[in-house]
Amino acid sequence: MATGIFLQLYRQLRHGTRVRINFTKNYFRLKRQRSLIKKENPTRRLVAVMLLEHLGDIVACEPIARYVKGKDPDAYIVWGVKNIYRELIDSNPNIDMTLVVHCLSERLMLENTGVFDEIIDLHFSDRYCSICRMPLRKKGDSPIGLTTFFNHGSILSSFSKSAGLPPLDETPQVCIPAGAAQHVNSLHLPERFIVINCTSNNIEKHWPAEKWLVLTDAIMGRFGLPVVELGLKQYLSVSSNKQYIDLCGKLSILESAEVIRRSVIFIGIDSGPAHLANAVGTPGVILMGSYLGFTKYTPFSGFYENGEGAEIVYAEGPVVYIPVDKVLAVVSKMIDSTPKGAAHAI
Repeated sequence: MATGIFLQLYRQLRHGTRVRINFTKNYFRLKRQRSLIKKENPTRRLVAVMLLEHLGDIVACEPIARYVKGKDPDAYIVWGVKNIYRELIDSNPNIDMTLVVHCLSERLMLENTGVFDEIIDLHFSDRYCSICRMPLRKKGDSPIGLTTFFNHGSILSSFSKSAGLPPLDETPQVCIPAGAAQHVNSLHLPERFIVINCTSNNIEKHWPAEKWLVLTDAIMGRFGLPVVELGLKQYLSVSSNKQYIDLCGKLSILESAEVIRRSVIFIGIDSGPAHLANAVGTPGVILMGSYLGFTKYTPFSGFYENGEGAEIVYAEGPVVYIPVDKVLAVVSKMIDSTPKGAAHAI
């Protein structure tokens, strides 16, 4: 017991030290940038968008950067994000600075410095750092929170409303750099293939592995299409089948986006890669069930929300209840309606 308490205190101390060091570096970097901006144009505004995580949320909220830039083309936009997701921000042409923020507590410390002319904090007021455990609340608290946000529409719509913006409803975009495309070229993937993603950061969204195996066997056998699995870790053990390609944990975020872009169909659960599929315009089959008390929710905006780009297969209850036959019927219909040359151009 004492050892556990000591380790927890040590972890908090180490984390706190890192937060203070990172905050100090970011603060002086921002002060210098603000000085340069104001020297060139005293009326130019330094605008912060804060959304540190996760992959799906950041991709879904990309239109907010376009909205801010459209509203104030001269604004200098800074996006605060965790290091693991920074490539999404680095590649965004509407963002002037990527600010790597260590945790949710540091983001509040930065917001309280007064260095920004405007702050668009996309975090709900009931979000806080799991290590710091500091119940800090942002200014202008919104009634939208973790237990209510899907009552307000998609991730983009609810996050933007919680930050005091209009409820945006656009298809997100990702800018894939040439280097990512070149790396995917080197993989020598088949001309036509299907991408699957079986895992997310919440096990409540997962569909059982045995059902995925039945589905992928049917796709490879019945339709003769190779299946590429993407994710942090391999979920399926089918490496003996030459039509199965495991790319889990082997690609960057934007390299994964490029693989999805080239695929005929994306099949997955409510996850970050599903939002990438929406952003690159790949038709999708998305498996969804109840989550956080929401029985039938829609996380996507634009292409996937309006039914044009995706077939969402809902469960009556948790996603594990979706039968394989139901998913296979939707996949079969989508494959049949997809022209033979419909894979995105390389």
